[in-house]
Amino acid sequence: MAKLFDTPKKKVILIVGVILVLLVSWYAISANSETRESRAFRAMPQGSIQVVNDLGNTVTLQLRVADTPAARQAGFKGSGVQTVANNAILLVYTADTAERHNVQNVKAPLEIGFFRADGSLIQISRTRVGATTTYGTTGTANRYRYAIMAPEGYFARNNISVDGGASLVTTSLRKR
Repeated sequence: MAKLFDTPKKKVILIVGVILVLLVSWYAISANSETRESRAFRAMPQGSIQVVNDLGNTVTLQLRVADTPAARQAGFKGSGVQTVANNAILLVYTADTAERHNVQNVKAPLEIGFFRADGSLIQISRTRVGATTTYGTTGTANRYRYAIMAPEGYFARNNISVDGGASLVTTSLRKR
């Protein structure tokens, strides 16, 4: 054993090997962390928007704002389960759209609420983890301008439903 590390070169190789193993282990743990935030998620500005819920109350929702094509495409992809559970993302489009959303690399089930330019809620879709399905609205009459991507149960907790008359107050959007 003494001859195994008898030269400075062998000692350096051992130290570099140990450091490499530690770095790879740290990366593997952090990449699979429940609280991991993807780089794209962290880059989204924090903001708020108001919703008039089914009870007629105005509620201010704290969320991330995805107003670029890259941010809208990224959404919660690559973020941990706790990050999804504790956050919501407002997808903002400059024109009405029927874009569909792929949630294949999202680690928790989501709800996506689709809102017209006037703030009226069109539909709430519920996603499944690992689904290869894309989510969006169907038909030209159901084009939307805003979508809120949120953890399962988010809309019910905030008393927001399609049938209850909830609407987004689009003029209240604030970014920090």
